[in-house]
Amino acid sequence: MFQDIRKKGSSVLVTLMFAAIIITFVISFGPGDDLGCSSRQSSAGTINGEVITTSEFRFAYSNLYDYHQRMIRDFNNDMARQYNLSQRAMDGLIGEILVAQKAEELGYRVSDEEVSQEIMGNPYFQKNGAFDRESYMNAVKFTFNTNVAAYEHRVRMQLLSRKLRNFILDNITVSDTEAKDEFIAVGEKIDGFVYVFSDTNLKTDARTALFSGITDEEALNYIKENEAKAKLAFDDNVSKYAKEGNESGTTTFEDVKIDVAKDLLVKPKLDEKIKADSAKLLAALKEKNEMTAEEISALLPDWDIAKREITGVTRRSTFVAGVGFSPKFVEKLYSDPKTGLLGDVFVTEEDRYVIASITAHTEADLAEFDKSKTQIKEVLAAQKKAQIYETYVENLRKDADIQLNAEFLKIFNSTGAEG
Repeated sequence: MFQDIRKKGSSVLVTLMFAAIIITFVISFGPGDDLGCSSRQSSAGTINGEVITTSEFRFAYSNLYDYHQRMIRDFNNDMARQYNLSQRAMDGLIGEILVAQKAEELGYRVSDEEVSQEIMGNPYFQKNGAFDRESYMNAVKFTFNTNVAAYEHRVRMQLLSRKLRNFILDNITVSDTEAKDEFIAVGEKIDGFVYVFSDTNLKTDARTALFSGITDEEALNYIKENEAKAKLAFDDNVSKYAKEGNESGTTTFEDVKIDVAKDLLVKPKLDEKIKADSAKLLAALKEKNEMTAEEISALLPDWDIAKREITGVTRRSTFVAGVGFSPKFVEKLYSDPKTGLLGDVFVTEEDRYVIASITAHTEADLAEFDKSKTQIKEVLAAQKKAQIYETYVENLRKDADIQLNAEFLKIFNSTGAEG
C-alpha cells in the first residue's frame, strides 16, 4: 500500500522522514481531532466515567481517514478496515482522555483564558484571519453536534493532555552516535538469491503420496487422543476445510475431522521431506553454484522450486520478498555478509526452509551522513516519543475502567460509515 509513496524516493532520508510523519501523527492531537461531547448523544464508550460520544468518535475517525487519504493514493474503506482504522481512532481518544485525567490527578490545571485562547486561535473558527463567534457557534452546534459547555470541556481535556504529554516528551533527544547507527542500518544493503521450501510448493502428486500412507482408522484414533489439538487446527483454518457448496464457516469439525487429523499426521512426514530435500539442493549448489531450472527440476521432481532474487535488504528489514516475515533471516545474512552461499539451510519463523546466497554487500555511504543527520535525529526522536507515549498510555489503561459500545462499533464498521 505504501508502494506509491516509496516510488517518490528510495533514499535513506525519504524512508526515515515518511516514518516520522506517521509516528508524529500517532502522538499528535491537534485542534479538532477529538472534539464534540454532548450528554444528549449516545455513547461510543466511557473512560473512567468520561463519555466519548458517537459524534466525537465519528469526527476523530474522519480526521484519521482524511489523513490517510492524503498520504496514500486510492485509500478507501477496504484499506481502512485492513488498517483497523476505527480501533486506532478509538485508541487515540482513549489515550488523550486517560492522559488528561492523569494530568488533573497530578495537579495540572487549565485556565478559562487558556481554553479561550485555544478556541480563538483555531483557524476553523476564523474569518479573514480573526475569530468569528458566529462561525464558532455554528460549528459547535452543527459540525460537532454538541453544545458550548461540552465542547469547551473537551478542549480543556485536550489541553490537560497536551501539558502532561509535553512534560513527558519534550526533553527526548537523540545523539549523533544513534543517528549514525541508524543511517548505517538503513543504508547498508545486501543483494542475493534464495530457494525457498514450504508445504505450498510441494507438487500435488507428491503430497497425495504422503497422505496415502495414512488410513481413516489412524486418523480417527488420532482424534480420540488429540481432539482438542485437532479442533484448534480446524478453527484456525475454517475456510480451508469448508466443503464445496457450503459458505465458509458452515462446515463443522465433525464434517471434516478425518481431513484435519490427516493434515496433522502428515506434517512430520512433510517436515522430514522438506528438511531432506532442501539439504539435497544445498549440497548440489555447493558443487555447482549456478543451476538451471531444468537441473533443479531433475534433482527435485516433487517440488516447484525456483531461484528468486532478493535486493536491498537492510539491517532494519523484517520482510524479504519470497522469504516472508523473518527478522532472524535478516540477522543471519548480516552475521557474516560476505558474498557466497550460506553454509546451512535456514528455517524461518514461519517454518520455511531457505537456501540463500549473497551476491553483493553494499556499505552505507558515510560521506552522505552529515547531509541527513538533522532529519534522521528528528525521525528517531519522533520514534522514541511514540514508543514512550504508547507505553505510558498502556500503563494507564491497565487500571482504567474502559467501557466501549461494542454494538455501535460493530454497526459503524459494517455499514461503510468510514468514508
